[in-house]
Amino acid sequence: MDDLRGDPIESLARFGAELVLTSYLHAEVAEHLGAERYERDVERRGYRNGCRTRRVTCGTGSLNVDYPKVRGVSETFRSKVLDAWQRRSDTVVSTMASLYVEGLSTRDYERALAPLWGESGLSRSTVSRANEEIKEAFEAWRRRDLSGEEIVYLFLDGHYEGVRMGSSEKEAILVAHGITKTGARRLLSVSLGCRESADSWLLVLRDLVARGLPTPLLAISDGCPGLIRAVKETWPTVARQRCIAHRIRNVLARAPKKAHEILRKAMNRIFYASCLEEALAAAQEFAERFQDAYPEATSLLGKDLGDCLTFFRFPPRHWRRLRTSNGLERVFKEVKRRTRVIGRFPTEMSALSLVWSVMDQSAGKWRGVKMDDAHRRLLEEAVQSLTKEPIVVKGFEELLAA
Repeated sequence: MDDLRGDPIESLARFGAELVLTSYLHAEVAEHLGAERYERDVERRGYRNGCRTRRVTCGTGSLNVDYPKVRGVSETFRSKVLDAWQRRSDTVVSTMASLYVEGLSTRDYERALAPLWGESGLSRSTVSRANEEIKEAFEAWRRRDLSGEEIVYLFLDGHYEGVRMGSSEKEAILVAHGITKTGARRLLSVSLGCRESADSWLLVLRDLVARGLPTPLLAISDGCPGLIRAVKETWPTVARQRCIAHRIRNVLARAPKKAHEILRKAMNRIFYASCLEEALAAAQEFAERFQDAYPEATSLLGKDLGDCLTFFRFPPRHWRRLRTSNGLERVFKEVKRRTRVIGRFPTEMSALSLVWSVMDQSAGKWRGVKMDDAHRRLLEEAVQSLTKEPIVVKGFEELLAA
């Protein structure tokens, strides 16, 4: 993705150019193979084999596009539109800002890309498919079967965007992603939830179940009460890891600024201990040390603290990923950079399509975790130990009772 420093309109135009050009390339591949993405057809010719990044030079700089790789075909795939794009890039890129501001409508596609069609050699049907490529790809993606995704760690988080014209409120875009038994990361769901209520999250989780997602071993989230209730209702036996980043911020908010450094260091001794026993000892020390000076902060830390320490029962090599639900924080920042120029989206679909498009482009670069037979055995042992012996943190009982 391009760097959004500098002129935001120009940067948005480059992003739009990248995204729309990528959609055209996928439309060409669909025509070349006789099958859309996520479509299984016995009459298809060959198959997709990932993408490679290709740099395209245009009047405003360079664009990075995902050039599809194709296997199993007698005729090598070559993009007709790419050559036409490079010949007429100045005209196309200059119109991409308005394309995004107006909400990815078919009319905007037609107006922006009309100079290309005459030179590209694309058929009318290919052009028509390309106009709806982003929407159709998103619709197919969010309906796809998940029964083959053996998710071990399920991460749940929300991102707020101004979705509707004429409204000053921001609405939650609810995101689910996970790590599989093979250690790979997968983006699973992008949905509109208005607010992060129990009902909104229940719709997301029930949709995952309806599409065949197996029960995960661990759910990682922040302390949103609605989200916690939705997870417990959907999977009553699933272990839960509460995000330590959110907990630390919340605790510090209950104490004066002059105490933040010392409290943060004390909490780090808990959450970054070498083992669970060391973490429990550090937690008891925190309670004894700060309960008189900062009772509210100490009481808040002790509330459901066991859920913040669940990760200690899982493989140590995974702790860094499991401590927080902020695995998509960088992607959310990228989404915000793209959307702040637009302000508010005209429709729900335009908002969801753009957010998903940014995440989908990022997903190809995500790093998973090491997962071999030894790690899988540790996972089974972790679940059994949490069932037989839940984590109990001593030292906070009197504060919580008060």
